[in-house]
Order: sequence, then C-alpha cells, then structure tokens
Amino acid sequence: MEFRQLRYFVAVAEEGNIGRAAHRLNVSQPPISRQIQALEYELGAVLLTRTPKGVDLTEAGRVFYADAQKVLSQAKNAMDRTRAAERGELGRLDIAFFGSTVYQTVPLMLRAFHRAQSEIEVSLTRMGKAEQVNALRDGRIHIGFGRYYNQAAGLEIELISREPLYAAIPADLALAKQDEVPLSDLASLPVVLYPAGDRPSFADEIISLFREADVEFDVDSVATDSTAALALIASGTRCTIVPEAIAALRFPALEFVLIKNCSTLAPSSCVYLAEDQPPVLKEFLKVLRSVSVSASVDTENASRGGFKSIGA
Repeated sequence: MEFRQLRYFVAVAEEGNIGRAAHRLNVSQPPISRQIQALEYELGAVLLTRTPKGVDLTEAGRVFYADAQKVLSQAKNAMDRTRAAERGELGRLDIAFFGSTVYQTVPLMLRAFHRAQSEIEVSLTRMGKAEQVNALRDGRIHIGFGRYYNQAAGLEIELISREPLYAAIPADLALAKQDEVPLSDLASLPVVLYPAGDRPSFADEIISLFREADVEFDVDSVATDSTAALALIASGTRCTIVPEAIAALRFPALEFVLIKNCSTLAPSSCVYLAEDQPPVLKEFLKVLRSVSVSASVDTENASRGGFKSIGA
C-alpha cells in the first residue's frame, strides 16, 4: 500500500467522481483508476461502486476512507514537524549555566526565546565551566552560560552583556548607607571572594580590580559561590563585591552599594560549538543576539546612573 494510493482514493471519495479527482490532483484518470483497483485487490474489498454521476463509497469504502484520512493527516503532521525541526522551530535545547548568570542573563534569554519559539523544549542544568566544555563536545548540551571562559579549540565564546559592580555590605555598617562607595573604603573590611576553583573566575577579576586601583585589601576567605559569600557577609563585618545580577536580589541584613568610579564591568558570556550547530541552537543564537543588544544598553545606563536591572 502506498501513500499515493491513499491520496487518490481520498480525492475520489471526496469528489464522488474520478474525473474531478483527476483534475484536483492534476493527473489523468487512468492512473487513478489503476491505483484504486490495485488498492482494492490488496485489501480484498470493493471500495467504490459506479453510479450515473460518478462513484459512491461502499460500506467497506466508508470505513477505509475514515482511516485513510487519519493516515494522511498523520503523515502530513510528521512532515510538517520534521521540517519545523530542520528550521529550528521544534525540538529540544539543552542549556547549562554557572554562577550568577542564572539570576539575570539566562532568564532574560529564555523568556525571549520562548516568545520566539514556544514549541521548543528547554532543559536547564547547573554545570561548572570546565564541565560545560566537556558536555558541549560530548553533545550533552548545546550552549553554556558563565562569566569567564578560557579559549579552547572548536568553541566559540560570545559576550552577551557587561554589568556594573556593587559592594555587598552588612546593613548596620555606615558604608551601607551611602549611595556609592569608593574601593579604597572597602579595604577597611575583610573581603570574601568567590567562587572557589573553576579559573579564570570572578574572584580573579576582583583581585585585579584592587591591584589596578593600588588598594591593599585583606582576603577573609574564598566562598564556593555567591550565595555562600553573601551568607558570610551577613554574619559579620566583612564585604564582598558582586555584579549587578546579584545586587538586584534581596538578601537579609545586607545592602548593595554601587562602587564609585569603577570602570570594571562583569561580563556575561556564552559558549557553544563553532561547527556542526543544530538548527535549534542557530535559532537560539539569533534570539540571544537580538536581546543582548538591548541588554547592553540597559547595562550602560545602570553604570552611569545607579541601579537598573537588565531587561527591566
């Protein structure tokens, strides 16, 4: 049994006339008659009876017509879905993230992507940057998000946005009452760095920040991540420095104060394979690039005039 036979039969059943069915299908009548005869022979049942005006369905023909319609509809649906997947409009996108990109950059991108391609299934997994690289090469994820990546063969690293830096200070300290705080004033407090491991990292950025400003500081400890660092700050007279994504959060007993005259901006980046990109990733990158332009504008505004959340 062939799909061609089903299409011919359905057209004849709906038109009630072989000539009109031939015109509809843009074929001559003899091939339609031969294919329906072959179909009846294979089924062992008469599907059509001739009438003065054309043809009528037999009882067997009515049953077969209903099922043939379903088969052709399912086949068309399968073709449409396959073509949609080839265009990147259907399928699954596997994303990994590390650090505070999950607070601002990643949700912003996912929201925009869902608006553009609502049929794509998205999975999101926390994964260290080194593991992201391995997962990309193994085909376990399509794209990873983080702040600092080492260049590696076969990978593309794309900058999405940059965020101004804030000091996280215990709310009961005088420094926490200021609109802005100079980096030199923060040196009076022990500094908690983060994250531990996975170099290069935000911790390296903060060390460079103090050194370039020629400000001496004491490292209290290196926390595993930003959440652990903020918990340590809330418990005593210490401070840490965070990107805007974290400063947008509320945290008990802490205030986030913009660092005065600070030109350093924390990057949000993504990493993906340079070659053999599946259609769903290509579609995601289109959305990412359109959104990251507006995100960068908001970031620049924030750095010039107080706190403004990306995508607000």
